[in-house]
Amino acid sequence: MSFKVKTTDGKREISVKLTKLTTVEDLKREVEKRLHVKEDLQRLFFAGKQLENGYHLDNYNIAFNDIVLLMVKAKVNNVERKSSVGEESTKEKEDGEQEEEEEEEAESLYYKIGDAVDCREERTGAWFEAIVKFIYKKGDETFCKTFWEFDQVIPPCNVLEANVRPRARRSITVDELSVGQTVMINYNTDEPDKIGLWYDFTISEIINKTRRCTLAGRLHIGSDSAINVRTEVKETIYAIETPKLLTARTAEDEQFMISSGKKRAVDPACKECNDNPNSDCRSCGCKICAGKEEENTLLICDECDDMFHMKCLTPPLLELPQEAYWYCPECKIDENEIVKAGDKLKGTKKRPIRKTGEKERNWGGGMACVRRQQICYIVPENHCGPVPGVDVGTTWKFRIQVSEAGVHRPPVGGIHGRANDCAYSIVLSGGYAGDYDNGDEFLYSGSGGRDLSGNRRTNSQSKDQELNRMNLALARNCNAPVNYEDGAAASKDDWKKGKPVRVVRNYKLKSTYAPADGNRYDGIYKVVRYYPTKSYGFLMWKYVLRRDDPTPAPWTKKGKARIDFLGLKLLYPAGYLDSTESFSQSGGKKRGNSSNTDDSGEEDNAVAVKKFKKIKCAFDLDDELKSLIKDDKVNAKLWADCKATLIDGKPAFLNCVSERFKCVCCLGLLYNPVTTPCGHNICLKCLKQSFASELYICPTCRYNLGKTYEMTVNQTLLSALLLIYPGYKGER
Repeated sequence: MSFKVKTTDGKREISVKLTKLTTVEDLKREVEKRLHVKEDLQRLFFAGKQLENGYHLDNYNIAFNDIVLLMVKAKVNNVERKSSVGEESTKEKEDGEQEEEEEEEAESLYYKIGDAVDCREERTGAWFEAIVKFIYKKGDETFCKTFWEFDQVIPPCNVLEANVRPRARRSITVDELSVGQTVMINYNTDEPDKIGLWYDFTISEIINKTRRCTLAGRLHIGSDSAINVRTEVKETIYAIETPKLLTARTAEDEQFMISSGKKRAVDPACKECNDNPNSDCRSCGCKICAGKEEENTLLICDECDDMFHMKCLTPPLLELPQEAYWYCPECKIDENEIVKAGDKLKGTKKRPIRKTGEKERNWGGGMACVRRQQICYIVPENHCGPVPGVDVGTTWKFRIQVSEAGVHRPPVGGIHGRANDCAYSIVLSGGYAGDYDNGDEFLYSGSGGRDLSGNRRTNSQSKDQELNRMNLALARNCNAPVNYEDGAAASKDDWKKGKPVRVVRNYKLKSTYAPADGNRYDGIYKVVRYYPTKSYGFLMWKYVLRRDDPTPAPWTKKGKARIDFLGLKLLYPAGYLDSTESFSQSGGKKRGNSSNTDDSGEEDNAVAVKKFKKIKCAFDLDDELKSLIKDDKVNAKLWADCKATLIDGKPAFLNCVSERFKCVCCLGLLYNPVTTPCGHNICLKCLKQSFASELYICPTCRYNLGKTYEMTVNQTLLSALLLIYPGYKGER
């Protein structure tokens, strides 16, 4: 495997290629050789742990492309530096600090202590039932200190008198509604079909039907913001009461200003029990016993936010924990995984410490056990059809890269799909005896029937295959009803109506249509026929797939010309070429390597690396895309960076586009991008979510956009990105 060693100041960095069973001493010798730092002056750190002599790299779980930090010890010339002792820090008052104004008790013209009112809560902009507790003045403004009548957990709050009004008490029928009228309705801004909070609503349209009534208008979320909504009338509609002077109140008015004790229906905090205090619930009660009694003994985990009774823990707690943070047994970190200052690495059941010289399988220095470095968010996992931005003929060195690109997600399995849906992609690698590959059509064998226990990648057939799981998923791609006994076939005229399957060919496939190296995406195929047959003495399912892709196949003359034009060169993992080149320059084998080839087919690519860097291509953008890029003047600098990579081919251009036009909120490719006045791009959906959280700033640079900022989609940038990634819908 290859990983990086980087100095803590970031000025020097090297790529090293060693096996997982390489010792820390060997790594230090390699660092001394490459960075000229003596072993006794090296301090190596990874994931908060210092690498100690006598351990292997595998003990620290160092993986492909990880970064090990190098701290160089400073040489001390026996001079003790004494810090001044006894200096006391002084606290200074901050400039402009002002003492808070005292609350001056006052009288309101409209309210008095004990009145039942509705208060607008600033965070949500919704109205809640409250009781006036105290009235005071602060400057020229009058405030009411109120407490929420039906929520004793939230402490009393100070509300501006303008956000207080008499409690809504009169319900309105649909016949009494009129266009232009402002009423109070129940609405859920996140899930409109469910019960929510109470907002003011100005009616602009009334749609009356036989059994239901739909209202359209503006929903007032706060005092100065509103959104257009359409909602079906389900809950009671209330008339908005007008404040009345205390001197004009009648005996009937005084009676109405007394709380009736009835609570309006609102969205429950707990969806499981609907806030029923008498119902056992593990979501809002104890995670173990589901009880809600003895609230003062409930502990909340600072990791998962679940609650636990002190008596329900094992062992039970007799007193409250004194730590600032408390974690439940499931979230508590194993102390053996924490290496304290001066301590050695400790073994655990999951990762025991291997002693030097202990015999263990050597996984080699390659990609056989490398995990995914990134995940494709361009399309969801169950996406059928081509992946936007991935051209036919794109070739990756390793299977794990195909998974990262989203073309074929499983890093090992040959079929990716869901039994209740269909198959999304398959990989041709090796195959069974009797399978054929004619390029535009091939015979593919199903999965299963092999004993893969003991961490085997492959084995001989040991039982019959069944039409379930991945085999059933691939059968559903055929434009014919599923037949579990005899299989089925699509008609000659309708086979193209079947569901698409992405096909990747591996270099191990014994076929003239397979790539010479790596894994190549060959386009869309359709399942024409599937049937059971006897092979190796066992029942196996066979599938006939035929190519149905408008793009020329990579093995044809037109396909090869297109690959050359797009510059579709063999793609390597990030940092792989650097480590391979340094590996070849340092003499080939490293300590612990038994050969230059591992389980994943890795070999010495020193010559290939040099040729790879010299290749130039003639790939260029079409006129429509050029015109859109030219018109997008606000992003001219970003497009200039992207166009500079055209000389390295389309994959390099796409990689640069995905990096330059990535949303800082969702970390995905921009969709419906909004270009802010400060020159940054954010997805419209992400920016709306930011504003909903009352963050009226640019997520990138914190430029103040203001509450009234008008979010306008940059249509030019959106059109350009959709041309580069056809079919992209911003699924993330």
